[in-house]
Amino acid sequence: MFNNKILIPVFIFSLSTVVSNGQNEDNALNYSYQRPTGTARSIGLGGAMGALGGDYSAISINPAGIAVYRSSEFSFTPSLIYNNTESDYYGTTSSDDKFSFPINHISYVGTSRLMRETSGLVSTHFGIGYSRTNNYNRKSFIEHDGVKSSLLHMFATNAYGLAPNQLDDFYTGIAYDAYLLDLVPGSSVNEYMHAYEFVNDEGFLELGPVDGINQKKMISEKGYSGLFDLSFGANFGNKFYTGASLGIATIHNKKESQHYEKAGSEVYDDYIAYRQNNGMEILDDFYFDEYEKTTGTGVNLKFGVIYKPIHSIRLGASFHTPTYYSMKMEYDTGAKAYFFDADNYEIESDPGEFSFNFRTPIKAVGSVAYVFGTKGLVSFDYEYTDYSNMKYKSKSNDVLEKDFLEQINDVISNTFRATHNFRVGAEYMVTPMFALRGGYAYFQNQNPYKSEFLNSDGKHYNITGGMGFRAGNMTIDIAYLYNKETYIHSLYYSNEIQADVQEPADMTSIDHQLAVTLGWRF
Repeated sequence: MFNNKILIPVFIFSLSTVVSNGQNEDNALNYSYQRPTGTARSIGLGGAMGALGGDYSAISINPAGIAVYRSSEFSFTPSLIYNNTESDYYGTTSSDDKFSFPINHISYVGTSRLMRETSGLVSTHFGIGYSRTNNYNRKSFIEHDGVKSSLLHMFATNAYGLAPNQLDDFYTGIAYDAYLLDLVPGSSVNEYMHAYEFVNDEGFLELGPVDGINQKKMISEKGYSGLFDLSFGANFGNKFYTGASLGIATIHNKKESQHYEKAGSEVYDDYIAYRQNNGMEILDDFYFDEYEKTTGTGVNLKFGVIYKPIHSIRLGASFHTPTYYSMKMEYDTGAKAYFFDADNYEIESDPGEFSFNFRTPIKAVGSVAYVFGTKGLVSFDYEYTDYSNMKYKSKSNDVLEKDFLEQINDVISNTFRATHNFRVGAEYMVTPMFALRGGYAYFQNQNPYKSEFLNSDGKHYNITGGMGFRAGNMTIDIAYLYNKETYIHSLYYSNEIQADVQEPADMTSIDHQLAVTLGWRF
């Protein structure tokens, strides 16, 4: 049965339905984003592998790349990622960092050669492997003293018009039970005021702390998305290559956040007098905690071709269907409120759970590469993804649940747009056994908000480099990736207060990744 009191606040806050003034990143983007790193050769070439093939990461871009293999291969890629995330909130800069040690990929490719070597069906290929498609490990810290608004403004706005027993069980209801919200005395429309507010002589709500509120927020994210895939391909005349893959996608994302506020050192006497006269307590500081874990399994298909009109030119094209996920979200919230010369309150919600289906966008990739004989190559990929096609779908037949998720889908289609992403890479063979590589990838707003949204200014790019060694049937590739993303994080939003007193934080996240691929061909 659809529980309107539970599900709506969870989607509004946890899924962060986006408004034109800016909100937190929508979880739909996290489910749909792919930040694949893969093999060290692919990293070194900036991920521009769609027309090259012969590498397992190339198969994830264009499955026809499996048909370029001339032998069988086993390979795997361990890596080290160091993330540093910096925030700028009202001019106060803070940062935090995190290490992780993912396995980028592990794979086996089998090649079956026929008798003919130059015409007709030359070879067939089969591959099985796992690739990490996204890394969620990140810690962020945001702070500033003297902010002229509060998270509680948002709670009070969302509670307007509701009786206390109608408040939701995870946000406004938790705040009310912790005495962070109160009904305005004498209000006939269930208007709420928060614990840092009072009613001034003109009858308007006013912030009690004269010098504002000191705010801090810690966000800790961990988890990954990955893809187990089965790939098949065929080589026709060493000129035309085809391939297809069936992918089983997995996602495991956990996010914990703690928002902290403390009254500034000076408060209005009128604030203290008003609250004491109306039997309200004087708030010193409070914490509001959120926990969310999302897990899911999905399926997708990829199709691709590579064509060599002449030996030095490679042309590639591929199509990726959406990934159709079955997902489950678990969540809870809690508040701790500390008052001067009064009781303190610690309130925790009951655990919540919601299951749903989710569809990621389709993707199309076009690729071209030029090979300079045995001395090197240059490769270019263009990728098109339309994020406005992301979609939630109910697992039940409940009409209210279905209607609510359709409202979320309307927000998605009106908020997001298509992205045009570019990758370029180059490889130079210093000797037949040693290669140097470099690459660059620019993702036109991997936070693909339309122009009227704050996150439309977000940037995302990679700079990469690497080297490769071959000794007999063994290959060793080493690569470094510098990944930079800028985005907006809004701590809260209320349409009842001015934008300049609820500014979002400007975030910059940088990954430094070192990867090593060991491969054996036979």
